Amino acid sequence: MRTVAVPDGDGYRLTGHKVFSSAGPFADFAIVVARMAGTGEQEGDKPRFSAFLVDLDSPGCRVEDGATPMSGEHIESDIVLEDCHVPAANLLGEEGEGMRIALGRVTTNRLLHCPTVLGATRRALALTLDRTRTRTVAGGQPLLTLQAIQHKVADMATGYYAARSMTYAALAALDEGREVHTEAFMCKLFVAESAFRILDEAVQIHGKEGLTQGNEIEYLFRKIRMFRVLTGTSEIQRNGIAKLLAFHH
Repeated sequence: MRTVAVPDGDGYRLTGHKVFSSAGPFADFAIVVARMAGTGEQEGDKPRFSAFLVDLDSPGCRVEDGATPMSGEHIESDIVLEDCHVPAANLLGEEGEGMRIALGRVTTNRLLHCPTVLGATRRALALTLDRTRTRTVAGGQPLLTLQAIQHKVADMATGYYAARSMTYAALAALDEGREVHTEAFMCKLFVAESAFRILDEAVQIHGKEGLTQGNEIEYLFRKIRMFRVLTGTSEIQRNGIAKLLAFHH
């Protein structure tokens, strides 16, 4: 981690560059994790990280346009810190607790991504069912009369139901204050992968329209594809599940 925090009187001075900052274009504050100056600079020296609540209007802080994701939505930005002063009161927790705080939020964020994915998937399923009922084939029969299409939509609906049920169970456990690290990894993996398969079938059933920019299914496909990467790739989720199973079961 290259962003550095230097203690300075009644606070800290932060210098660094954060990319892919979620909600950056419209946020007032950002939680920034930085390496404490003087730690982790030599081989064998363990770095210490701290978390800070940074006012994005602070002198020395600027928000820049970030890369445009494949969904086309401008929901991220770059945050550039140049000797930006942060009051001591804006230190979250204690010095050195930054990584614990960050990783704790990641578990919750993994689960909170799932309802977004499920909502888009439900919409895609509804659009696809409407398509199969109104699109006709030879003889004037609806597309849904074909058994091959029936099997596709049956699998799509089943995948959606399973992903939704899994998410509800994990979020209920979280509300009860239970440990959900493993469940969060599992939900993020299963929901993202299931949604991608469902959207892929939705595009297939829509045919050329599903490939056309401006069509809602085409947009939903691009949006859903991102979630196999956001908050950790599917491979990272599998790594996390395997490690937790190996060491805690």
